[in-house]
Amino acid sequence: MSARLRITLWITTMMLIMTLIVLLFVIVVNNSSVANDPTDSLVDAVMANASKLVYSDGTFSWNNIDLYKRGVYCSVYSIDGTELVGAFPSEEHFTLDFRSGMVRSITVDGAKYLVFDIYTDYEGGGVWIRGIISPYDQSEIIKELLALTYTLLPVLIVFSIVGGWLVACSAFRPVEKIVNSADSISSGSDLSARIKLKRGPSEMKHLAAAFNRMLERLEQSFEAEKNFTSAASHELRTPITVILAECDRAKRKCSTKEDFLESVNAIEYQSRNMGELVQQMLSLSRLQYGAEKYPMRVSSLSEFIDACTDEFFIDNDKSITIRKEIAPDVSAKYNPDLFSRVIMNLLQNAYKYGNENGNITVKLSADKAKNYAVLCVQDDGIGISEENLDKIWLRFWQADPSRGVSGGSGLGLALVKEITDLHNGTVAVESTEGVGSTFTVSIPMK
Repeated sequence: MSARLRITLWITTMMLIMTLIVLLFVIVVNNSSVANDPTDSLVDAVMANASKLVYSDGTFSWNNIDLYKRGVYCSVYSIDGTELVGAFPSEEHFTLDFRSGMVRSITVDGAKYLVFDIYTDYEGGGVWIRGIISPYDQSEIIKELLALTYTLLPVLIVFSIVGGWLVACSAFRPVEKIVNSADSISSGSDLSARIKLKRGPSEMKHLAAAFNRMLERLEQSFEAEKNFTSAASHELRTPITVILAECDRAKRKCSTKEDFLESVNAIEYQSRNMGELVQQMLSLSRLQYGAEKYPMRVSSLSEFIDACTDEFFIDNDKSITIRKEIAPDVSAKYNPDLFSRVIMNLLQNAYKYGNENGNITVKLSADKAKNYAVLCVQDDGIGISEENLDKIWLRFWQADPSRGVSGGSGLGLALVKEITDLHNGTVAVESTEGVGSTFTVSIPMK
């Protein structure tokens, strides 16, 4: 059963139940009002008022008597017929003579009434109490009400069905549009398309917006996956080609042990590069998709960076000097394994693009105003051109080999950015060609 039909049936059923309840309530109320015979109601009301009438100090008190109750109008007259107090069913007062204890029928202005009088004697004189009631059979009201119900109930049911169906169609029309758009995007394999919903309930607009955000994330993910796959295949193609070439060379041309070892060393070198590349690719994937949990702890960042800098090993054929300007007692919340990669990758990057006899400066300071620990790695190397500053964070992007720099996987700075994001921090770079670069990493302090 469709949602539209369910909503329509629900609205119709509830309307029918409410109508029946109201009808039952009206019938019960009216039955209670006609359950007593009009004559009995008239006599009971007059006798009750007679018992409630109070005479004290030569005056009557009318506070306790009911001038109108359950269709009975009561009036009080003096012994000579003068009206003292009363209520009447019509504007004209009845001029009928008094007869105690007798129920009589009269007609006034074409309307029939029953009249009952009783005389009550007191020390200062007696009074007449007269009651008037219409003998009209109130069951006719029920008949008219039922006839009206039988006429209006089918109309009400039809109106509920049509109205419920229209409301359901109006409510679910945006859903159909969303579904059709999603099917169109899926069948066309065009993730750049979006669901355009200009009209509809706010909930449906929110649903369409959520779908669009999901499609945007999917598009970005597929695009990143495509670029990543393309770049990874390109990066792996070179070492694989070299390894295959060296294997072929070893089989065909290596006649001495020295030639064979030369080929093995070349294969080992390329294999290590491939292993490093795969490891960095795996680390990026784990960081991006949260495949592993990296617990954070609060500890001294000053001591940690000082130790990592001392452990940084390079084949210092460039005679580069590493300087440290580390402020003491700077603590932060970080993961040591991950943050050590940040330090090592920045140092390797500074060394690779540094000049001979150059300098690398490692600085650590505390920005107490923003509650951040700030790490800076500065070099006086070849620098980065302005148009490439945004590209250095992309996976597999490397500097132009024509500038005299080669090697590396192009994943080091991408890892730095991912790890910094994981620490709720920021990373930035300032660079001038021919002058050098400064990489700044800021993470929250404890």
